[in-house]
Amino acid sequence: MITHPFHPLKGQSLVVLFTQRKRHGLLFVCEVEGRRRITVAQDWTDRGVAASSDRLAVEGLSAARTLIDKIDPALAVADSHEQAPDGGVDDGPSGPGTGTVERVGRSPGSDAGGEHGRVAAARKRAR
Repeated sequence: MITHPFHPLKGQSLVVLFTQRKRHGLLFVCEVEGRRRITVAQDWTDRGVAASSDRLAVEGLSAARTLIDKIDPALAVADSHEQAPDGGVDDGPSGPGTGTVERVGRSPGSDAGGEHGRVAAARKRAR
């Protein structure tokens, strides 16, 4: 049975034709409506490890933020939304709703290509 919350076939039981072991885990090749095949990761089924319902709980995220702030206080975001004199939120010089975030340092792989850029570069070298 497919249990992944966003899979279009969630809640449906499918016939498993065979399995494939890949480096990222076990895959089930299933039959849908007796005529087409789909591949489903074991983790997306009732045969996989059950997903934790509190993965994004506020307590866990707050603890992670506290840990990050202790590791590198320069990344602390506690003062990024200071209270304005009128009691509202001070949006800073960028103005309200701009979503501007000040970055500290360069991000990993800051060649502006990201993972896709690295894959494309590797393909060009292989030619």
